[in-house]
Amino acid sequence: MNKIKYLTSSFLLFCFGHSQHFYSSVDAASAGAFLGGRMGTHAIHTNPALLGVKPGQITEVIPIDTFDISYRVMLATADSEDDLIEMEGRLVRDGFERDYFILEEDTLFSLNAAGFQDSFSAYNFSSNLPSLFSGYKILTDTTWKIIERPKIEFRVQVLATSIKDTLKSFQKNTKAQLKGFETKVLFSDSLYRYFVGLMDTEEDANSLKNSPMIQSISSDAFVVSDTAKVSKKNVPRFSITFPIRIALNVKSNLISADWINSYIDADMVDNPSIKGDLLGSIPNSGMSGYFGLNAGALDMTFGSYGISLLNVDLFSRVNIPKPFTKLIFDGIRFNEPQNISDFDSRLLVVNSTTFSYGTKINIPQVSFPTYVGVGLRYLNGFFSYVDSYEGEIISKPDSVNIFSDLSVAYLDLEQNKIASGFAFDLGFSTSINEKLSAQFSLIGLGGTLSSTETNVWTSTKDIRLSNKDISDIADYNESQIDSISNTFSVLDETKTVEGKSVSVPSRLNIGAGYIFSNNIHFKASIQHLMKTDFIGSVDPRFSIGMELFPEKFYPILFGISFGGISGNTVGAGFGLKLKKFHMNFSGSHSGGIGNSATGFSFSTEMRLYFW
Repeated sequence: MNKIKYLTSSFLLFCFGHSQHFYSSVDAASAGAFLGGRMGTHAIHTNPALLGVKPGQITEVIPIDTFDISYRVMLATADSEDDLIEMEGRLVRDGFERDYFILEEDTLFSLNAAGFQDSFSAYNFSSNLPSLFSGYKILTDTTWKIIERPKIEFRVQVLATSIKDTLKSFQKNTKAQLKGFETKVLFSDSLYRYFVGLMDTEEDANSLKNSPMIQSISSDAFVVSDTAKVSKKNVPRFSITFPIRIALNVKSNLISADWINSYIDADMVDNPSIKGDLLGSIPNSGMSGYFGLNAGALDMTFGSYGISLLNVDLFSRVNIPKPFTKLIFDGIRFNEPQNISDFDSRLLVVNSTTFSYGTKINIPQVSFPTYVGVGLRYLNGFFSYVDSYEGEIISKPDSVNIFSDLSVAYLDLEQNKIASGFAFDLGFSTSINEKLSAQFSLIGLGGTLSSTETNVWTSTKDIRLSNKDISDIADYNESQIDSISNTFSVLDETKTVEGKSVSVPSRLNIGAGYIFSNNIHFKASIQHLMKTDFIGSVDPRFSIGMELFPEKFYPILFGISFGGISGNTVGAGFGLKLKKFHMNFSGSHSGGIGNSATGFSFSTEMRLYFW
């Protein structure tokens, strides 16, 4: 009965799901656009090259209150707004095109022309106006605003030498005197430069330089300035998935809440047109369902290295032929053979233990930083699939004939039959400038699950019943039913064969990111699940997304995608950054939104970051 159990479990499972995975919550929230996620453990399963990226620095900025002054011309005033509208139309007709607006103050309306950068241009415009507007006035408008400018910091340079031993001796001799002051060594232009202090104003820096202490150390000390830098917390030194991450994806090519609500309570006897609509809604290829699950724990990164001990992927698919659904909803019709040979059912569960490494590479022809990464995956898991199937149902006025020839390949888990194999990852990443980045990766390249022994269950049944047989069977007891069932079986056997293997689909990823501002980041990607005999051909998925407030403790993500197994998808999610503990939550709808959606996904994860 094991073969029946595996086939039945696969069948029930497949009726609800899908298999083009999102590998993190930020990936699901952006509908696949956020390739690489937020670095750290996210890089292991999307692009190992990102492990080579080191924490960078950005210019620190400070807010400044300021204002803009612009000039406008008050052209005319009137008690009626309509009069001013007529004047504005005359100006436009006469060729005086400008940004005009009408302002109401104390029941009096005024016609104004705005947008002059200086009083001369305002006067030049006014002096050429028709005499009707001779009473014009030139006014100033002040707009307050906050701008950001780089923060400047000041230090005092007390030594510059090309000899490192001289630097060390100087540091040792002045250690007691400079106790309590911040010091810094910078090597540039073949010189070791030694700085003292860190001040926000040049005045404070000059006071330190002219102090007796500094003058006793170095009489030719001088003040230097530079823009302040702060470290970017986008690349953790160490990160770990704790305790778990999970992404669930569900998809059907037909079933949605609206579809169910349309037919579940419908009276198809009194309203046969509803039944016709139901049957017409089923695609000619049949009712297909997909299920996908990705779960992981103990993903870790340290510097340029990453390791994932537990990363389970579940791929599944089922197809119920349209003639079979017609039998369910419309019943059996005489002399209309129904071919149900398109039935298919597949299950693949695989865990990958991965070791990854990324590093920066120097290419003379490329001026921007470039990174490359590699990964090795050890795969183990099991599979079950319909190897072949032929089925037909024929109903006549006096009999029913049902033929079924089914062959199912599966691994017997009760006998500890597990398939295994290896796969490889390769990735590249580059930062074209401070705002634009791009990446490319191949994940799971060449992955195959191979088993030394695979069970193949073959079941052939040929059922031929007359109307009298059907009437008699209605009165049979349980033992009689078992007896007659055995007579239907032409072949029922399980063989063990050697050398069965299943190709694990690899993924081609191309991504880009653009930093529009500190609060808005744009993402885009193309992801393609490679064709295999097991899952068939899948269209590429094109995704675009946006992350709001990425540096805050509550980042928000949105995204849409087109193509792929899920078709059109809309995703959203948010994160919570509680110091070193980060949580992400996301969800998406595919094939529609709300009740019209034919698929959905949900993902959550928790990670620890150490900078």
